[in-house]
Amino acid sequence: MDHLPHSTIEQWGVLRAVVEHGGFAQAATALHRSQSSVSYAVARLQETLGVALLVPQGRRAVLTEAGAALLADAMPLIDELARLEERGRAIAGGGSVRLRVLVDTLFPKPRLFDALEAFASRYPQVEVSLCEVVHRTLQETPDEEYDLAVLLAEPGARWTTLIADMPLLAVAAPVHALAQAQHTLTRIMLSSHLRVEMREAEAAIVPNANSHWEEGRVWRMNSVETAIEAVRRGLCYGWLPHHMIEADLDAGRLVRLQLATGAVRHIPLGLRFDSDSAGFIPAIGALAALLAAKEK
Repeated sequence: MDHLPHSTIEQWGVLRAVVEHGGFAQAATALHRSQSSVSYAVARLQETLGVALLVPQGRRAVLTEAGAALLADAMPLIDELARLEERGRAIAGGGSVRLRVLVDTLFPKPRLFDALEAFASRYPQVEVSLCEVVHRTLQETPDEEYDLAVLLAEPGARWTTLIADMPLLAVAAPVHALAQAQHTLTRIMLSSHLRVEMREAEAAIVPNANSHWEEGRVWRMNSVETAIEAVRRGLCYGWLPHHMIEADLDAGRLVRLQLATGAVRHIPLGLRFDSDSAGFIPAIGALAALLAAKEK
């Protein structure tokens, strides 16, 4: 920019206070200033702009037409600077500027955004960098990648709080051969049909050596929504998250398969964060507590 503004945010803030409180004396009381300093700030602002901003109306000072238009433009700047100062104080006090959050896509969206909404109102100065992942465990995820994570928890995982148990149901479309079978399905019967599996983008390329149902042909997808649509279209069967297909089951777009064993798989999701960091970055502990809270 070629030159600096001659008016100041302080002057605009004083003008706003005069209008909101109804006069110079009232504004001086609210701002803990002398009335003369309030009058001087407004006078300097009017002098700089070369236009009258206020006119007396009885015992009140009200905006002129020009004053109302200009103050309306200035108010977002005043609010933004106030937020900037609040953020600066938070940083100076050891607060975090940005939190890196990893969340498995199985974690229910209403619960996630209830937590984020409450967090945003409590810590408006903190930015959140949210990354959703598919079927990734805490053990295989380096601590350096996140400040807080909600991922698949292995049995006995240390420094982890279990906060959700997500049931996956074996389902298929009504037109699928497995859905139309008149008998209980066995593992051998399943192996002759195409199955969908949810994996991260990189893992989707390489078969999962630990899968209990690796027999047969598999379509690996890195999106739960895509996997659901593939099953819904009758292309394959699979174990899908109950909370994400409940409406499909109710509407008959999907049906549960009658398996001899393993019709339901339970996926534990664990919360992990550095409790030492939370000691001097309160926002981390606050978001962790909100995510761990049960659904409303």
